[in-house]
Amino acid sequence: LSKPPKIVEFASGPVAARRIGPNVLTLDYVDVSVGGELVRDQYFYAANQFVWKKQGMDRNPWDSAVQFEDELIRRKFPADSGFEVVYRFTIEGSVPKDLAIVVERPDLYRVECNGHPVQGQASDWWLDRAFGRLAIAGAAQLGSNEVRLKAQPFQILHEIEPAYLLGSFRLRSADRGWVVVPDAPVEIGLGGDASGWNQQGHPFYAEGVAYHHTFQISDRTGQYRLTLPRWYGAVAKVEVNGHDAGWVSAPPWDCEVTRWIQRGENHVEVTVIGTLKNTLGPHHGNHRLGSAWPGMFQNGPQSGPPEGSRYATVSYGLFQPAVLRRLTPVP
Repeated sequence: LSKPPKIVEFASGPVAARRIGPNVLTLDYVDVSVGGELVRDQYFYAANQFVWKKQGMDRNPWDSAVQFEDELIRRKFPADSGFEVVYRFTIEGSVPKDLAIVVERPDLYRVECNGHPVQGQASDWWLDRAFGRLAIAGAAQLGSNEVRLKAQPFQILHEIEPAYLLGSFRLRSADRGWVVVPDAPVEIGLGGDASGWNQQGHPFYAEGVAYHHTFQISDRTGQYRLTLPRWYGAVAKVEVNGHDAGWVSAPPWDCEVTRWIQRGENHVEVTVIGTLKNTLGPHHGNHRLGSAWPGMFQNGPQSGPPEGSRYATVSYGLFQPAVLRRLTPVP
């Protein structure tokens, strides 16, 4: 029988982390007015049902109806029908220069931020081509902000959904939802799972965090493998000295990187990718992780947005630096 290989481990120097995309604030509570009747701090699903009933329908047909031929999509509504929906958020410290809001089908509305008209471009979208991204840094302000969508006349395509604030910022939990505060670097979660990036002002963020390691290597002989001792995410991308080296997605949580290792200083970047669970939800209720049925998105606290820290999110991140191992055969 062959002997197991000799293993030499190399520890990284300090690990630097960076967010690879804009941070996200999911805005799932709104004020909505129809025909002079205003309701405040409504969970988006309840607000949506309110609007459809005011248009003479039992509920949102896109949620549960079955259509015969085109009986629903051909339906027309009076010229004076419609509604207004307002998304609110608070900014402290400074207004992010890249601040934007994402609205589903913004072409169906007249959009204003703090009373200023906002227009987007069809080519500027996020996650889905129907999710239009609108720049609002020029209209946003310190303190309270509102983005208002005006729909008139009502169309069968109108649905109230969450909006998403994007930009270079962190979030601080407040008694009601979240507050946008100045940006700061994400750090490796050395405190364990409880110190993932959702605990560092990024509860709704999913795109990924890159963790940069530096290893000093004097001998290129043998096989090199990069191991992630402790992390959590959908998948982790590995780059070595600027080269795509592979992915980590299953035990034993490592990746062969031999061909990209060089003598001297080696730069290794591990990008942990999250999931859209943190961005899209469900955020309310004690739901089992790994399931996302339609009914889970239909209920939120009726008293308005809960304390930010009560939103259900997952701790993604790297919780221990990657380890570089050299395996050499034993004669």
